[in-house]
Amino acid sequence: METLTLDCLCLKSVNWSESDRIVTLYAAGVGKISAKVKGCRKAGAKLAAAASPLNFGRYYLTSVKNKHTVTGCDIYDTFFDLGKDIEKYYAASVVIEFLDKTQPELDYNKDLMVSSLGALKRLGCCDESSEEIITDYLTEALGYIGYACERGSLRRLGNFLYLKTDVVLASLKGFLEMIGK
Repeated sequence: METLTLDCLCLKSVNWSESDRIVTLYAAGVGKISAKVKGCRKAGAKLAAAASPLNFGRYYLTSVKNKHTVTGCDIYDTFFDLGKDIEKYYAASVVIEFLDKTQPELDYNKDLMVSSLGALKRLGCCDESSEEIITDYLTEALGYIGYACERGSLRRLGNFLYLKTDVVLASLKGFLEMIGK
């Protein structure tokens, strides 16, 4: 049994069994990994926050034969305030979907991680428009995964994004339609 301590952003969480969840984490230095969070759905569970998307913190995991289990978590930022504004929450969802859909398991991209956390921080604390923040983020993020584009050409990238990451495009398209109204 191996013990790991990783700084992670929780990308998604899926119910598993009666009281557990399986989380997808983007871990600094490691990349995308999945882990079980036992008992987190019970009332008063210590690890409930660790199993919530958009939480960033230090995760403590045990690993047996590449099966990870979260045993503890110190939350750095929950990005909780993003849920109070639907546009900001939707933009934050685009950030975590982009990470989830474009990053293969165990492939770490430091620049993408820093950019993603920066975008979430800007969404949570700045008075900038969500459209401006997500446009900056996606322009940067596409460059970090090898598909650089000019800032003004983001909407024209729709067909490319659809072919590569259909869920990201669906999120982006919905976001752009919402702010375009």
